[in-house]
Amino acid sequence: MSLLHQVGKRRGNQITKNNRLLDAAYQLFLEQGFDAVSVQEIVNCAGVAKGTFYLYFRDKDDLRRCLITQKSNELFQRALSALYQTDITTFEDQIIFVVDYVTDILAQNQKALKLIEKDLSLGVFGQKIGEFFADQHTNVLQILIQGAERSGIKLKNPKVLLYMVIELAGSTCFSCIMSSEPFELAVYKPYLFDAIRQLVRSQTLPSKSSLDRTYPV
Repeated sequence: MSLLHQVGKRRGNQITKNNRLLDAAYQLFLEQGFDAVSVQEIVNCAGVAKGTFYLYFRDKDDLRRCLITQKSNELFQRALSALYQTDITTFEDQIIFVVDYVTDILAQNQKALKLIEKDLSLGVFGQKIGEFFADQHTNVLQILIQGAERSGIKLKNPKVLLYMVIELAGSTCFSCIMSSEPFELAVYKPYLFDAIRQLVRSQTLPSKSSLDRTYPV
């Protein structure tokens, strides 16, 4: 067996164990809640030694953060896949579609939302993204930025805008979904979408042609 093959096999085993721990933790957290689950229960469910857990994660909180990053990113990927099946072309409408899709899925799975809480942006901006999703096609941030470019929109700072949109949607929809307070989600959504449109417009740079019309030489 070549050295390269041995390294590849070892890397494959590491990824498998890491995924087993994440899958086990996700199952247990949904069933029992984060606080009620111990590291020992996670490793027992994953079928790995307890020492293996600490090869990948500092503690249970670190695992939770990695798990939220993974699951939130997968959720945004699903939203983008659904978007590709539509004929929506304007950037504003694309962002609204993604936010609408994600919040609807979370509303249908409140246990997952309780785990994610208000950390939805980790799925796009989390530092661990590259460890789970190396494929460029799964780079949610880049795909959304490219959507703006295809719409002919130039943004002041695309990353800042998308961060604000996701944080706004994630934090304000949490209570609407979990307790219908201060509003039910269906009542709140139109106001959220209007705020997102205003955010996008406030961060959109005027085109050169509009500048020429406004400030003739």
